[in-house]
Amino acid sequence: MQEEVKSYPVSKYLTSIKNLITNQVPSVWIHGVLTQIAERGNMIYLNLAEFNLDDVKPVATLPLYIFKSDYSTLKKKLASLPSPFELKEQLKVNLLVQADFYIPYGKFQSKVIDIDPAYTIGELALTRETILKKLNAEGLLRKNAELPFPLVPLHVGLITGEKTAAYQDFCTQLKESPYAFKITEAFARMQGNDTENTILEALGKLRTNPEIDVVCIIRGGGSKTDLNYFDSEALCRAIALYPTPVLTGIGHEIDQSLVDIVAWFACITPTACAKYLIEKTEESWIKVQEIAFQIRNQTQMKIPREKEKIRSIQDSLFYKASRKIIREKERLVQFQSILRKEPLRYFKVEKEVLQRFKLGLKNGSLKILNLEKAKFEILNAKLALSDPKNILKKGYSLTLNNEGKVIRHSSELLPGQKIKTRFYDSSIDSIVS
Repeated sequence: MQEEVKSYPVSKYLTSIKNLITNQVPSVWIHGVLTQIAERGNMIYLNLAEFNLDDVKPVATLPLYIFKSDYSTLKKKLASLPSPFELKEQLKVNLLVQADFYIPYGKFQSKVIDIDPAYTIGELALTRETILKKLNAEGLLRKNAELPFPLVPLHVGLITGEKTAAYQDFCTQLKESPYAFKITEAFARMQGNDTENTILEALGKLRTNPEIDVVCIIRGGGSKTDLNYFDSEALCRAIALYPTPVLTGIGHEIDQSLVDIVAWFACITPTACAKYLIEKTEESWIKVQEIAFQIRNQTQMKIPREKEKIRSIQDSLFYKASRKIIREKERLVQFQSILRKEPLRYFKVEKEVLQRFKLGLKNGSLKILNLEKAKFEILNAKLALSDPKNILKKGYSLTLNNEGKVIRHSSELLPGQKIKTRFYDSSIDSIVS
């Protein structure tokens, strides 16, 4: 006879598994990254995942649940901590869980019983410390603070959430000041996963405006984990290397993010950030007034001295001019005396010169004529000696060709040529043979 096979209903089987899990598996602490938080009715469903370093694919994922009332109690516990934070996706947590089994779907899941806040806070602090060390090693912590701060920071680039209380408080402070501040807004998400990217985009947008004197990044208060987005390494690097001084006013007085550390100056609140700009402008205005006061005082002190110098120069010029006038008058008197005497003396001398010239012309002209006559007679005698007739008298003759030109060389004669030979008292014609 075949033995009867024992069979169970599904519900009884799953109930047995649930009893086995809940009775045999103790509550344990499990750490990982929250990848999902979803509210459905009275339940909150979470996923806790484990990741390898530099790998976005989870090694293992554990589904969790917690009743909404218990979740509210857990949130109050975290909010009452000295360093409060909220549970959110991508946060590393250490949870106390109880293994459980959901019979209607035959699904294994665990119930969240408690959380260890020290683990999360410690993990966040460790991440901050790592980023801080890297920035310090690269000399970026005070890079932006080394920039000269504008003397009159009236053109402000503002990065904040649109229509937020922080935005309203900041703008109200500047508008109510006695100075003409100009605000250029670049709105960004100031919490959540988009914080980093939108602030980087806002910084890039403001960077294209060369007229901006200073950039302010402001946000109102919030939970510790909300402000953790401002511990971003990318944001810190962008601010450290920014070409314009960057001021921050993020959170409350007790809050300090890494962005605050690398900024040119970190104000405790958005309102304090606006007041800081007003104070800086006020300092410049006071310095301008002090300089104007100094100029006025120095001018008032210098005017009497300069007046005294002018009077002294005036007296000196008057004295020198008077002496000069007296000397010139004396010279004029001397010139007048000279002009009275000298012309008569000059006339007398010139008259004597003219008398000598007159006598010289009278007596000297005959001497000159006789001298020139004697020179002429000598020249005439020389010319007479050179006369051809007188030369011919001495027995010389001249030979001329048909044209009457003197023949000086025998080479000028041709056979049969007629020539004439002239003597002192006659001439003869001949033919060359």
